[in-house]
This record gives sequence, structure tokens and C-alpha cells, in this order.
Amino acid sequence: MYLFFKQLLLPPANILVLLLIGLLWSRSLRIQRFIMWTATFSLGALSLPVVSALLMAGLEPYPALKATDLIHTPAKAIVVLSADQITNAPEFGQPVVGKLTLQRLRYAAWLYRQTHLPIIVSGGSCANDTHSLAQLMAHSLREEFGVPVMAMEEQSVNTRENAQFTADWLTAHHIKTILLVTHAWHLPRAVAAFERVGIEVIPAPTGFAYDKNSQFKWDDVLPTAQALLMSYYALHEYSGQLWYTVYARFNSV
Repeated sequence: MYLFFKQLLLPPANILVLLLIGLLWSRSLRIQRFIMWTATFSLGALSLPVVSALLMAGLEPYPALKATDLIHTPAKAIVVLSADQITNAPEFGQPVVGKLTLQRLRYAAWLYRQTHLPIIVSGGSCANDTHSLAQLMAHSLREEFGVPVMAMEEQSVNTRENAQFTADWLTAHHIKTILLVTHAWHLPRAVAAFERVGIEVIPAPTGFAYDKNSQFKWDDVLPTAQALLMSYYALHEYSGQLWYTVYARFNSV
């Protein structure tokens, strides 16, 4: 039910709901037109690469780590956060990690080869799943990347719980500082969540969506499905940051 309402509040579902309201609104033609035009404009704008890039720009404050940053890093472990999975993967005989999770694992494996720090994967089970995301991540790292995994956190279902439950394991093993691997646009929320539970974080971003050095192209003002997806991720993060801020304030009272 939580996932249903979350999807309903984000594009494109929320825009389709707005369009439906506009179609059914019969009290005022002026209001009906306003609703319809607002929904149409929103869908078009969020589908433009130039708009999705601007939305993502505000979510990627952490630069990519340099090789020199890793030489004397104070981090004692690499923590990788889950994102998605592919449940229908008959060619593998079981569910596998999705595209976003795979991007994070690839970078975590690279970091391991540079630092040889132990890896902790974090991700619980979705409804009716027999495998946790952490299990799928550990399997991918071991079998596909040839990288060992020290521990799996398998209870979390969101970023806040990623931090909470992983921090329990880290504290028990006297680890205070970590390299935190996730997408660049997810890091602000993830870093804040881990810092709230007392873990010092060195951001290790991957999967950057915004390129500050890219040149404007005319096709940046043509709508694409990929741009709409990036806008979805961006709005998901902005709403998540707002919710976590409200949650932290009410739970600190």
C-alpha cells in the first residue's frame, strides 16, 4: 500500500490523476482548462532533458572520489545501498539485482580493489520475495565481480532503515567511518540518514546524472522517456529529503 501511494504522488501517475480530474471537472470550464493545461505542461516539462538535468543538478553536491582520496582514507568499510531488483529473470533461475543496484555494485567492487576495505551490503526484502536485496547483491559481488562481502543487512526497506540497521552492525564492530556507495543524486539523503545515527560518511558517488561540462544541444528541448525517468528520480529524492527532515524534527521532540 505504501508503494502504491508513493507512486501515485510522483510523475507520471500524479499527472495522469490531474488529467483525470480535469476531464471529470464540470463545474467550471475555466478551471477545467486550467487543470488540463497544467497537467499537460507538467508532463511535457518533466520529459525535457534540460529540465531533468536542472532538477538533478541540485541533488549531486558530492564530486567523484579521486584515486588520491583513497590512499590514506580514514574509512574502515565500504557500505553499498540497494536500489532495485529484477524478479522475472528466468535465464538466471532466480531474481537478480536491477540496473541501479548493479551500477552501485560495480563501483563498490572497484573501490574494494583500490582499498581492500570490507564490504557491507544493505537491502531488505520486498513483499513476497524469497531473497533479500542484500543476498542478491552479495551473490553478484562474489560470483560476477569476484569480490568478498563481509556482512549483509537484510531488514531495511528504505534509506533511513539502511542507515539505522547498518549502523547497528558497524557500531558492534567498532567501525565509525565508511565509504558510502550509492547514486550521486541519492547521496544527500543517504549521508544525512547515516550521520543521524552517528556514522561518519565519506561520500562515494556513482551513476552521475548531471554533467556540468556538457554543452547545450537542441535535442535537450525534445521530450524523452529517459528524461521523464530522471525527473521521477529527482522528485522522489526531493520529496524524500523533505519527509526525512520532517520525520527527524518530530522524532527529536
